[in-house]
Amino acid sequence: MQASHRKILIDALSIPTAPFAEHAVIDYIREFCKCRRGLTLTKDQNGNLLVRYRQGSGPVKHPVCFTAHLDHPGFVAERMMDAKTLRARWRGGVHRAYFTDGKVRFWVGQRTVRGVIKSVRVRGRGGDARVETADITVRSPLPPGTVGMWDLPEPKIGSRFIRARDCDDMAGVAGMLCCLDQLCRYKPGGEGYFLFTRAEEVGFIGAMAACRAGTIPKKCVVIAVETSSELPSARIGDGPVLRVGDRSSIYTPAATAFCRTVADALAKRTKSFTYQRKLMDGGTCEAAAYCDFGYQATGICLALGNYHNMGIERKKIAAEYVSTRDFENLVKWFIALVKSGNSYSLHNAEFRARLQKLEKQFAKLLKDTRSPTQV
Repeated sequence: MQASHRKILIDALSIPTAPFAEHAVIDYIREFCKCRRGLTLTKDQNGNLLVRYRQGSGPVKHPVCFTAHLDHPGFVAERMMDAKTLRARWRGGVHRAYFTDGKVRFWVGQRTVRGVIKSVRVRGRGGDARVETADITVRSPLPPGTVGMWDLPEPKIGSRFIRARDCDDMAGVAGMLCCLDQLCRYKPGGEGYFLFTRAEEVGFIGAMAACRAGTIPKKCVVIAVETSSELPSARIGDGPVLRVGDRSSIYTPAATAFCRTVADALAKRTKSFTYQRKLMDGGTCEAAAYCDFGYQATGICLALGNYHNMGIERKKIAAEYVSTRDFENLVKWFIALVKSGNSYSLHNAEFRARLQKLEKQFAKLLKDTRSPTQV
C-alpha cells in the first residue's frame, strides 16, 4: 500500500464519529481538500460535503458520484446524572446483549475519557428492542454533545486485514479520499463527484436530504460505497463487491453494468485486480434510497467482518475488519470509473452483442411459423 494511502486510512479510521455528530470527520475532509489543488468542496444545507474533481475539456457523458457516510454507531453525551454517571444517547444498530458491561471511550478535544456501561434503556420488545440511552460510569464529567465509541484499539493495517473500530463506513470514506489523492497527483482526464453524507446509521437521513436538495447532479451515475457484512457467497479477500442490490432493493441495472464493464476492462490490464458481483442482502444501503429518488444508482462495497462491532466468535464488542488487498483494489476501481465517464455506455455492450448474434442466427427459424403438418 502506498504510504500516502496508509496515512489517509489511519487518519480516517482514528476519527471519532456518530450519527449527527460527524463534525471531526467533516473538519478532516475540509483540511484534506485544502491541501490538494484541483478539488472543489461545497457543503449543502444539511451538512453533507460534495467534492468535485474535473480535468480535461468537453462534457463528460456519465460522471460518477461516489457516496459514503461519515457516521458509525456511537454515543452522544446528554447530561451528567451525578458526578460519575453520564447519560448518553445511543444511535445505531447493535444488539442489546453487546452493551452489558461495555467499555466506552469519549473524545474531548485531544484527550479521551473512558467509561463502563451501567445500564441501558430500550424501546420495543423482544427481537425489536433497540437501545436508546445508556448510563455510563465515567472518570470525569463530560459536556453535552461529546462523541463516544466503543473502547477498542487504534486502527491497524496488516498484510491481510485492516482492523478498526469503525470500518463502516470510514473505510469507504478513506477509499474515496485515497482516490482523490491519486487523482490530484496524476491529474488524469475525467470528472467525478464525491459525496460524504451524514446520519446513515439511523436511516439514510443525510442521503435523502441530499437528494431533496439536488446536491447530486442528475447526470451522475451514483455509486454508494459501503462495507457490508461478509456472506458465504461474498468473502473477505475475494475482491471489492459490485452490489446488484440489498435486502430492500435491486439497484439500477444500467449503472451496475457500467461498473462491471469498467471492472472487467481493469482486470484485463491489471492482473492483481479482482472483484465480485453479488447480491449483498444482509442489510439496506444508501443506493436503495438513491434509486428511489430516481438516480441511476448502484453500490460497491468491501466485505466486512464483525459488522457494527458485533464480534461473531466471542459474542462481544470487537474491532471491524476488511481485507487490505480488497481496499487497494477498491481505490484502483474508483480511479478507473472516474476516467471512464465517456468510454462506456450505460449498458452491457458485450451482452447486447451476444443477444444480437443469437437473434441473427435464429431469425429464419423464428419467422417460420408453420406447424410440422403444414410443411
